[in-house]
This record gives sequence, C-alpha cells and structure tokens, in this order.
Amino acid sequence: MSTVIIIRLGEGVLRVPAWEGESGRFGSVALVEDDRWVRLTLDRIPKGHRAELVAVKLTEVTIRRWFRRSRTEIEEAPVSLGVGTVFTSQISPATGRESVGVKPDRPAPGPGPWLDLAALKEVEGHRVRLVLVRTPETRAATITRRPEGSW
Repeated sequence: MSTVIIIRLGEGVLRVPAWEGESGRFGSVALVEDDRWVRLTLDRIPKGHRAELVAVKLTEVTIRRWFRRSRTEIEEAPVSLGVGTVFTSQISPATGRESVGVKPDRPAPGPGPWLDLAALKEVEGHRVRLVLVRTPETRAATITRRPEGSW
C-alpha cells in the first residue's frame, strides 16, 4: 500500500523545551499559544513507531493587485525536523502538556542533536502546524524491526 499517513498534532509557535537545549539533545519540540503550552493531540501520536516530524511554517502574505482589493493568504512551507521513533516527554506535571520528538535509529554518541539543528533554527519562534508523516517506507521499517533482546 502506497498511502502516506499525515497525523496533525497541533498548531502554534514552535519552541524547544529548556531541558532539550541544556542537555544538547534537541530531540523534541512543543507548541505555545498566548504564552501557554498547546495540548497536542496525544491520542493520535504513534509512540514507538517510525515517522518523520515536520513543522509546516505558516506565513501570512498580502497579495496586492491593481484595481482590486488586497487579500491575505497563508503560505505553507514544510520543514523536516527529523525521522525516527516517535516519543513524547512531559513538559510539566502541573500542566499535563507534552512535547513530541523522534529518536534517530543511530543517535550520535554522547550528548548530540537528534533533530536537524538548521531546520529547528528556521522554524523556532514561528507559527507552525506540527505533523507526523508516515510513508510506506517508515511503516515497513517499524513492522520489520525486532524488539531489543529478541532472537
């Protein structure tokens, strides 16, 4: 089956949780709206499965025309943050909000970034729609992977 599954997690301003930067891991991201963490649609997050984490950057663009009214449109630019096994981390026990990330198949030894730092720099602080993309290839890799300690 060649269907691409896109799972919408939420919309807001993309932020990297403080502990991700302090540890140097840069493995998960969260969304903020009006200085509050956005609740992600956790029931739809395929934890433990492979997927691509994508931030669709949303930019408001005004189109001006001669002899016509100007109109505003939203320009969408998808930015891939990384591919790997999906996980969530609790931001704060008090809020119940979580961040979402992907752990690469072969993370760098020691404290190193799990997500693409250039991509993070491009979208952090910008309004985005956060999605997980599951292609047939990532779904097949999930199915064929054996649990640790088996066989």
